Amino acid sequence: MKKFLSFIASLVLSLGLTASVYADGATPVASEQLDAVETALYGTHQSSSMMERMESLEDDIYGMPDSGRNILDRIQSTYEYICGTNGGNGSFMQKLNGVDSRFNAKITSGPAKTRIEDLENIIYGQVQGGSLNQRLDRLVDTAYTGGQVPIEAVVLPKDSLVKIEFTSPLSSKTAQAGDPVNFRVADNLYVNDVLVLSKGASGVAEVAKVVQPRSFGRDARIDVKFSHVFAVDGSKVPIYIGKLAKQEAKTAAGAAGATIGGMIVLGPIGAIGGAFVTGQSIVIPEGATTYVQVVQDQTISGIVYQEAASGNAGL
Repeated sequence: MKKFLSFIASLVLSLGLTASVYADGATPVASEQLDAVETALYGTHQSSSMMERMESLEDDIYGMPDSGRNILDRIQSTYEYICGTNGGNGSFMQKLNGVDSRFNAKITSGPAKTRIEDLENIIYGQVQGGSLNQRLDRLVDTAYTGGQVPIEAVVLPKDSLVKIEFTSPLSSKTAQAGDPVNFRVADNLYVNDVLVLSKGASGVAEVAKVVQPRSFGRDARIDVKFSHVFAVDGSKVPIYIGKLAKQEAKTAAGAAGATIGGMIVLGPIGAIGGAFVTGQSIVIPEGATTYVQVVQDQTISGIVYQEAASGNAGL
């Protein structure tokens, strides 16, 4: 019995370590890679067989299925290409982000296929034909001299300040620990002349704790745990609320900001400080901004700023 219990304990420990490895960013399995590619392109993933899904993706991305290799290799290479896990250089999302930031001065939200269609309507007046690869290459040819997104690896320094904007309201009346917090990068961030974080890029955070109003006039509190924002090469940039971020937000806010769970939050344009408080409940309104800072030095394949060519309005 003791040996059996020892075996069970070892098994539980092993499973716990495996879960923590995957949580720390280990390479996802094939089914998760397929889900990630479909979600990046279409905003959702399918439920048919892996072979059917892969052939449909290859037809859409490349123009034809790649039947000469085994299914796992095909899934892996497509995942690396679309999601930029090979460092971002020349990846699908890297090129799309480059064109998007070139024409819109930010990264727009939504699935990649929809973003391509929107760019085609802006530039050509209508959605174009061909595979997604062909269509994206056509956009790159239009946006950049030489038909290539100019990419350069730079180091985003530790403690760099990032301005962020909340994209949906967050209220202490309804928020619960574990709820996602929706926000995006509010301004472009460059290292010298290389764009590393684009305005509009999404981020990941969650509600860490909600404290309801208490006695002695103490208002509610929302604690937010920030995880990361996505760089232009698709890599995750870890962020947090540190001393520099608090000071920058305090300086920008002046008397108009509100302290919410350790953050200094600035109201959206036209809002006053009182917009953050409803009775004793705390509300972070949509459009409110604050600052976070980068956890550590990080190498990013950024997009080199390129002057617009004469006659190419909007580039």
